[in-house]
Amino acid sequence: MRVLQLHLLVPLTLALVAPASAQWTSSVSKDEMTGKRQGFAHSAHVRATRAMQFPYTDTEAWLGFGCDGEDEWAYIGFSNQPNLTNTDTHDGYNSFSTRVKWDDQVETTDFIQKWGDSFIHFREASKAIDRLTTAGAVLLELEWYGAGTVYFRFSLQASSDAIAKARAVCKK
Repeated sequence: MRVLQLHLLVPLTLALVAPASAQWTSSVSKDEMTGKRQGFAHSAHVRATRAMQFPYTDTEAWLGFGCDGEDEWAYIGFSNQPNLTNTDTHDGYNSFSTRVKWDDQVETTDFIQKWGDSFIHFREASKAIDRLTTAGAVLLELEWYGAGTVYFRFSLQASSDAIAKARAVCKK
């Protein structure tokens, strides 16, 4: 009887300790005027691996994918507009390169951020999307004004399923 009780508790315990960051969801956006649909998939919201100081203490980030039937893009959204340093200024946007760790592989990746936007976009979207669907986790390094180097860790568990659902919306 004791063994049976243990077998019943183990799956329950595993379900309770599964990180919320492992959850990916998909959604649809429809333009009321044109009827055009966009599909999205995104990770759960996460905080920096080390707490940031005021005014960024409550900053959360999420990793995302979007498509509209013509284009696909990958991005990271933030609950507070990221105030990044070491960027190059262009007409209407900033660009920068930073380290991204896909599972155990570290590489330098290029991003863009439109002025005033709470999102940063992978410049090479197709490469990033391929990694989103094949890697298990990603760690992003950013140089944040007033906070120094900060890191955001995202689980990619179930990302490929959520991205497939978003893509299905865009093919219609």
